[in-house]
Amino acid sequence: MIRAWHADGAVAREVPPDEAVRLGVSGPGAVWIDLDCVEPEEALELLGPFHFHPLALEDMVTQINRPKVDDYGEYLYLAVHSARWEEDEPSLREIDLIIGQRVLVSYHDGASRATTAVHDFLPRRPELLSRGPSHLVHVMLDVLVDNYFPIMDKIAAEIDGLEEEMFRPSAKDVNERILRLKRGMSSVRRIIGPQRDTILALTRDEFAAIPAEMRPYLRDVYDRLARVGDLIESFRDETATLLELQVAMTSNRLNEVIKTLTVIATIMFPLTLVSSYYGMNFDFVEYHWKYGWAYVLGLLAATAGATWWYLRSNRWL
Repeated sequence: MIRAWHADGAVAREVPPDEAVRLGVSGPGAVWIDLDCVEPEEALELLGPFHFHPLALEDMVTQINRPKVDDYGEYLYLAVHSARWEEDEPSLREIDLIIGQRVLVSYHDGASRATTAVHDFLPRRPELLSRGPSHLVHVMLDVLVDNYFPIMDKIAAEIDGLEEEMFRPSAKDVNERILRLKRGMSSVRRIIGPQRDTILALTRDEFAAIPAEMRPYLRDVYDRLARVGDLIESFRDETATLLELQVAMTSNRLNEVIKTLTVIATIMFPLTLVSSYYGMNFDFVEYHWKYGWAYVLGLLAATAGATWWYLRSNRWL
């Protein structure tokens, strides 16, 4: 699907893609062309009149899986990633942007909350595009970074739940859940670091497509993304600690089981010895006693009691 917008003054209207290309090349105002799930050949044919660099177009239609920014003089190529937490792992989606002084092109596979929000904003706030594509890029990056914080809340809640679950005797699959969470955080962390550096570059370098008045707003986006990076690092350390704690608790539970079985075996060993002794085929004096059986049972009970007392006195129980 291709959606295109043209803004000139205080009005922003949605236009056909061909008209947006014509206005972007020679017409007044600024245009935004959003390419969603468009075949690379169709996208390259549509954007041909802009004469973008072949490398920028190649990167745009290819999933490079790493945030970056390339300067081509009059325009920039920018790759960023949006994220959504689905079930137990993050879903990352690449958004490629070509940012000119009057033209903005976005390319992505599947709906993105950042681009959807901008589509909703434009009819009410046409100045976002009429002032230049950099303002629209700021809003897009702002929404994109904001959507990382619910993921941080989800991870924090999952870690709290795992901490409570670990101390329950009936806890199951805790190790699997910890490893799955750790793997999901690693995926987000691999994106956050380069994306943070990419946005920082927009605030420092003298890019023709990014006017000076936009840099404070982009620095604000960078600060919040740095906060997300700090949270990910903190959660990563907590998850590693949880995994170590779970291993230690499993080992302690195993030690308690072994201790219990050892105590039972220790108490039963003298009983086995006594019963084996009286179970041999010999004519013992006790066999001729009227209450010989009571004597043997008492001997067994006394042996068990003495063994238990000995273990107790040595604080082995």
